[in-house]
Amino acid sequence: MSKYLILLSLAIFAVFSFANVSVTINTAAEIVTLPQTAFGLNTAAWDWHLLDPVIPNLLENLNVKVLRFPGGSFSDMYDWKTNSTVPGQNFPYVDPENNFDNFMKLVNEIGAQALITVNYGTNFSGTAGGEPSEAAAWVKYANIDHNYDVKYWEIGNEVYGNNTYGANWEVDLHATKGPQAYAENFIEFVKAMKTVDPNIKIGAVLTCPYNWPWGQSPNWNKIVLQNAGDYIDFVIVHWYAQNPGNESDSGLLASTNQIPDMLARLKQEIRDYAGTNASKIRIFVTETNSVSYNPGKQTTSLVNALFLVDDYMNWLTGGVDNVDWWTLHNNALTGNNNSDKLYGNTNYGDYGLLSNNSNFGTSTVEPPNNTPFPDYFGYEMLKYLARPNDTIVGSFSDQSLVNVYAAKHTNGDLAVMIVNTDPSNAYEVNLNLIGFRSEDNATEYVYGMGNGIGGAMGSIVSKTIQLSSPIEVAPYSINVIVMKSQHIVKIIGSQVMQNTTVSSTTITPGQSEQIETTFTNKFGNISNGVIEMEIYNSSGKMVGQKTISDVSISANGSYKVSWNWTAPNVPDIYTVKSFLFDRSMMNVFSSSNDAAQFTVTIPLALAFSITGSVNPGELNVGDKAVISVTVTNTSDLGYLNNGIIDVEVHNAANQKVWQQFDQNVNLSPSQSTTLTYKFTAPAMGTYSLQVGVFSGGWGTNYAWNSDVAKVVVK
Repeated sequence: MSKYLILLSLAIFAVFSFANVSVTINTAAEIVTLPQTAFGLNTAAWDWHLLDPVIPNLLENLNVKVLRFPGGSFSDMYDWKTNSTVPGQNFPYVDPENNFDNFMKLVNEIGAQALITVNYGTNFSGTAGGEPSEAAAWVKYANIDHNYDVKYWEIGNEVYGNNTYGANWEVDLHATKGPQAYAENFIEFVKAMKTVDPNIKIGAVLTCPYNWPWGQSPNWNKIVLQNAGDYIDFVIVHWYAQNPGNESDSGLLASTNQIPDMLARLKQEIRDYAGTNASKIRIFVTETNSVSYNPGKQTTSLVNALFLVDDYMNWLTGGVDNVDWWTLHNNALTGNNNSDKLYGNTNYGDYGLLSNNSNFGTSTVEPPNNTPFPDYFGYEMLKYLARPNDTIVGSFSDQSLVNVYAAKHTNGDLAVMIVNTDPSNAYEVNLNLIGFRSEDNATEYVYGMGNGIGGAMGSIVSKTIQLSSPIEVAPYSINVIVMKSQHIVKIIGSQVMQNTTVSSTTITPGQSEQIETTFTNKFGNISNGVIEMEIYNSSGKMVGQKTISDVSISANGSYKVSWNWTAPNVPDIYTVKSFLFDRSMMNVFSSSNDAAQFTVTIPLALAFSITGSVNPGELNVGDKAVISVTVTNTSDLGYLNNGIIDVEVHNAANQKVWQQFDQNVNLSPSQSTTLTYKFTAPAMGTYSLQVGVFSGGWGTNYAWNSDVAKVVVK
């Protein structure tokens, strides 16, 4: 949901003991070239400090290339002509200086592009839904009258939040709501806006797979894509990794592992439902942050910076065209999750990259205005890894808590980002570079627990290192190493052909996929070659690797590789890449970045045991109790991926009087999870604790226990 709403206190460690990590970078395995729109940021007409003199330099330092405007849910009550809220809608503040022209001055000053959210929810009279003519007038003002060349426009914010599914945070005065109505209205907006400027690109709002209300009825994504697919240039999803009150640092840092599954499902929906235009539709993630609302201290801690870089790079490596962090400025909220179990010692949360000490005229506990929070520095670290037109290449880490990304720069440099999400352990990272020979001296940029940062501003440390030694990474740190090339990779010839087959195009977790690749040599004799086989998920991360050395293939001969690979507990579309290098692994005889594809799906034969308690079991009206629920996956082979555990209290008439649910739950066979909640006793009576386990999006009910425990209210 949209937010209306640091700083960091970082422990400094002088001495670390290091464990070893092996990281492989294959520069021949090209994943995606980053578009100009890749790195974006949300801004708002209500931002008190949007036009402060320091903002252009702060944004240029981040290399932000897209600014979204006018600000989340506020967009659906915004009159761009008057820079005000439409009649009948209440909003605390709109800065009178933040009109469209001044916003575009900022966009142009930092060399970025604008992404405009047009008002779908209300017309400018405040009497009905948004009108296509008003949006078309904005296009005319921007691109015809003033030559601002605004290319990207989206129709509405989170329109599904208009009470279609029982939650109503998004204003929508259309008489008819729901995905069918949105699709029909979307088409009218597109026709009106493209009549003014046929070169613009227009995006439609979808729900993020496995996140509410995805999977609810009516099926928003299916209906919108089926009815409006021919008119959609890009689709829009928002993703917030957690719900408030349930934040955990380890959970947040592991949450980006869900992105491949979400992205694979979204791509599949586009292919299935958008018709002949499906291959042309791009994906924008126009809002993302760590918690969906009521931000607590985690948003102002180092952990959020670590999450930010993993968040961006998983989406971008998976091929989305744009990711926009929420947001440039918000404001402090002090009454949310500030648990001692979360890293850091601030007592407030803030979604902003920069502090906002007086938003809406209210003094806060924050540091001086425009002080960077940790996620600002996380965003800054991204520019050292990659910029638009750089190419993301294959990377692999053998330590699950150490994430790695790599990019070939347009000038020939290679950059490697190492993200240590382990709060306790430092690592020595050994780099295995394939297809690239680096000079020994490299530049390293470091942000995190171990580089001596502290105070309100913090810092990024840069230094020269020697690659002849392992790279040392501290707990909770982001390291980017930029290397100069000693050697340009040569393509030795195109006369070594290859053919790859898989035993099945669809398998389930734990199943074995047999991959066979035959290299046929129409070249001269090859001796001491190296075959490199790799498997990638749809987010472009290497998840499997097989290397065969000392390969010899005579002229007109062939060489066959057989590889049995066990599918992981992650449903996705996987791609096999295969390469034949010379002995040095610097030069390439044969390469295929799309040798084969197969899909891993989740079996529906899942079983769970559910136990729990309410303590105390007897209490008075208004008293507090603790609900504890334990769910165990009793399946032999079935995995719960991104599932939902639903916890409800029902009265004697079996009417639901209380509910909490946890999303994105992963349980392997025999694995358990225990959840606790606070419960306030309602009216007198006897109540039952009921618990269910559902697939992501609530599509399948795997288990339901209607009598987990009883509670009596006297």
